[in-house]
Amino acid sequence: MYEIEQKAHVSNRKHVIEALNTFAEYDGKADKRDIYYHLPLDGHTSSEGTVYISCRIRYEKHETENSVQNTIFFTYKRKEKRKGSEDVLIEVNDEKECTLSDSSALEALLTDAGFTVARMKHKITEGWYTTTEAGKAHIELCTVPPLGDFLEIEIMSSTEDEKSVTSAGKCIEKIFSRCGIPLSAVESRYYNEMLASEGN
Repeated sequence: MYEIEQKAHVSNRKHVIEALNTFAEYDGKADKRDIYYHLPLDGHTSSEGTVYISCRIRYEKHETENSVQNTIFFTYKRKEKRKGSEDVLIEVNDEKECTLSDSSALEALLTDAGFTVARMKHKITEGWYTTTEAGKAHIELCTVPPLGDFLEIEIMSSTEDEKSVTSAGKCIEKIFSRCGIPLSAVESRYYNEMLASEGN
């Protein structure tokens, strides 16, 4: 599956929550703690430097009104950015993910294979779902220390063709608009790029 996603800076959490509650279904809160592992590819460089294989282990605590669920996710993504409306970038990620009962064996394998811990990230979220013309949208109002608050919107697609990406991008933009967020607030950098620029 392909994850078509954009995120935008949020200056007024209360206003965004009030807007989301008028058209989207609330899905509870989550505390996500991510560990990113990198492995440099010998002989591969880009304009930004060394090329890495990157993967993530996520420890997530998801709370709804009736339950608390702790899950460990292992995720590998092939990431790409494409131009959307007004040259605002859209993330198109080929995502492979599974759940783990325990992460220790995988952590040992990654270490022995030469991966190193590149970054740790903490994300505190509240989630919603809504139906769009391009499919179900998962919406998260996130706090990412020390970067601040963001609204993330993703739509899953079985294809990555231009028509699918454009359609999902327009639906995401409509949700931003309904939440009072202008396209000028969309952030094209990955969180890890932003954290690196902050010295984290």
